[in-house]
Amino acid sequence: MTESCREIFSSLERMFNMTALRFALMIAVAALTASGQQNSPQPSPPQKDSIPASCPVTTRPVRPFIPPPEYRRTELPEHAFFIGTSDLFTILHEAMIWYWKPHSSGMILTEKIFWYRQGYRWEQEPTPKIKVRGRRIDGPAPPLELPYGRPTHAIFSPDFSAMLTGVYVPVPGCWEITGDYEGNKVSFVVWVEAAKPEKP
Repeated sequence: MTESCREIFSSLERMFNMTALRFALMIAVAALTASGQQNSPQPSPPQKDSIPASCPVTTRPVRPFIPPPEYRRTELPEHAFFIGTSDLFTILHEAMIWYWKPHSSGMILTEKIFWYRQGYRWEQEPTPKIKVRGRRIDGPAPPLELPYGRPTHAIFSPDFSAMLTGVYVPVPGCWEITGDYEGNKVSFVVWVEAAKPEKP
């Protein structure tokens, strides 16, 4: 078997060995993309009345970051915006509220964060080098958790992919989340609010 054949088979093997999480994320992303292309009504953002004045949540910048064209294939929802630089960026959603549930309720993740970087290709870096950290800025708390461990990737199309991390915030409050890809950092502040108990 030639070296080129080995590389092809190795690439195919990596593709078919993706975890169930990756498949689920691909399906979810495809559904969201299709929804955006069909110009379906966008859901309203959460209300920001519950965010205390002491939590400086990240707001839409006056001069918004405009990513490279390949990352603007579909129009963002009205309440979403990009933040960062071409070296590392993400999409945030107003009003910057995440909802929290304890692990005992069966909740594994608080949020999934998609990270983008011009030139990133999942087949060259299936396990991205991005590091994600979080700290509560309005009181003591355990560190941010990454329940699935290492970052993974999401495939939007053959030439368009993103880095992906699932995070769990251990307690509600005001949290600063930072993504770091080889020294290129993006940070944002979000209010994490305890979700209301579900009615029986």
